[in-house]
Amino acid sequence: MCVLTVPPATFRDVDIPDKSERVRFRRALALLGMTLFLPGSAQVMCGSKTVGRAAWRVVGLCVAICVVGFAIIGRSGVIKLGLNTTALTAGEVAVTVLGLCWLALFVDAWRLGRSPMLRRPHRVVSAVLSVTLMAGVSVPLGYGTYLIHLQRNVVTQLFVPGAVGPLYNGRLNILLLGGDGGLDRTGIRTDSISLASIDVATGKTVLFALPRNMQYMQFPPGTTMAKHFPNGFPDFAFGIYTWATQNKNLFPGVADPGALAMEQGVAQTLGIPVQYYALVNLAGFQSVVDALGGITLRVNERLPIGGGHQTGVCDLPGGGCREGAANPILGWIEPGLQHLDGYHALWYARSRATTTDYDRMARQRCVFGAILHEANPATVLKNYAGLAHSAKKVLTTDLTTGALATLVDVAGKTKNTEVTSVQFTNEVINPANPDINVIRSKVQQAIAASLARPLPTATPTASAKPAKAKAKATPKATTKATPKPTTVDGSCQYS
Repeated sequence: MCVLTVPPATFRDVDIPDKSERVRFRRALALLGMTLFLPGSAQVMCGSKTVGRAAWRVVGLCVAICVVGFAIIGRSGVIKLGLNTTALTAGEVAVTVLGLCWLALFVDAWRLGRSPMLRRPHRVVSAVLSVTLMAGVSVPLGYGTYLIHLQRNVVTQLFVPGAVGPLYNGRLNILLLGGDGGLDRTGIRTDSISLASIDVATGKTVLFALPRNMQYMQFPPGTTMAKHFPNGFPDFAFGIYTWATQNKNLFPGVADPGALAMEQGVAQTLGIPVQYYALVNLAGFQSVVDALGGITLRVNERLPIGGGHQTGVCDLPGGGCREGAANPILGWIEPGLQHLDGYHALWYARSRATTTDYDRMARQRCVFGAILHEANPATVLKNYAGLAHSAKKVLTTDLTTGALATLVDVAGKTKNTEVTSVQFTNEVINPANPDINVIRSKVQQAIAASLARPLPTATPTASAKPAKAKAKATPKATTKATPKPTTVDGSCQYS
């Protein structure tokens, strides 16, 4: 029992009831505070010592697991646990149980403080403090449980369970597609086609960007696309996804025929395998930007919001086509360093009424880079709920949880390297009749130049020289220029 000791009365201390009331009141508040900072201490002091000591053991065990576990597996290991559905389920249950037990200790501490026996003003203060402390504990723990539950749903719904597949010479190659679908458009056109080739040992990454209007994209022999298009896909490359999706009956058992066709076409064109893909719907990614609180990047020229023409109609005699009606310009994105919300970031990426497709390719790359630039751990954690809901609407991928865990390991290494980009624009290839052998040669040169670049510092000029020198020795000089690997942060200014 908690013994209340009242000092003997003197001629200066004759109000024993008042003094006892103050002592009881201070004790009631102290027991609540002890429960907040060290759960179980109120019980050890005034209640069941068995319960209090059991709470101490649980608290000590939790602290030990966190400290020792983090020391062993590190930050990347913690993130990997966040990709394991079993660990997430266990964490959700553990946080819920611990939270309920903590609340029970608060209720017991309030009982041990004998708050109902206090005078009315003190009872009110004790009750308010009890409710405040319980809310201060339960709300964060409840929100933490919600985030764990949300993360488990994201992992389950977005990613495929399994280990990482075979690497290509130690590299992980991920096809990044930007789909320009929307409520006012039928189907999805992959207006942004890039491949991220990542060396998992060093984190050195090269982005290869293919133009949306490239024609006669080839496919691996024996595939469905190769059988239907033995001479290559005659239309623009952005139509491959749509064609395969509309003819899904030709791809039995394939969850996303469009993505498979794009993977095969890009792999055959670049000459390196594609292990995974990630499709981001540009018409919906503005919610991702808004969830991050916007992105900051430098706009190089005035860009219209809207403009251009609607899809033309091919009903003229002889099969000719006429241009669609002009779309109105709804506003402008002004030059300079801009902080863009989702709506303006979307139009920055999509606008092409006054610029070329190749300009848009570069801007889309900058938008994705800006998103990664803004997505620091604090920002992601702060806005995680919104990002998780947006991701489920915007992202489609076949990344496995094992591949995602590998990317987590690589992410720390990538921070010490410069991500380079090679764009196959019309200054490099003829989109209407691309030379596949030349493209493949440039890909190998860019990868070799990336690996040869020293860590952790390098300059864009130095990284471009090896590729340029090799390109001059290439016998097939069918291109207008050699694509120089440029650093993403160098060409896309975020400050």
